[in-house]
Amino acid sequence: MRELLDRFTLDAIKFDYQVLAGMILIWLVVLACVVSSIFHQGGTRGRRIAWICVVTFVPIIGVLIYLPFSFRLENYPDLFIWRKSKGAQSKG
Repeated sequence: MRELLDRFTLDAIKFDYQVLAGMILIWLVVLACVVSSIFHQGGTRGRRIAWICVVTFVPIIGVLIYLPFSFRLENYPDLFIWRKSKGAQSKG
């Protein structure tokens, strides 16, 4: 088990410029996808700029904070089954 865990360390021998470049490349792709998602969401220009600042300047946590807000109700109706629509509330 120890040998398996040792594979995932950031030792100087295993962590070089190629690994760093790969990590930066993956992060830039994730960031580009999130920014693209922000531009395709509805909302004001100020709200988009605020979200872009959050995901850019708070590296991993910003993306995780944005994730619940990125879902659209019309695309995933089963995810929001606990929410009642305004029409259903006025009927009952």
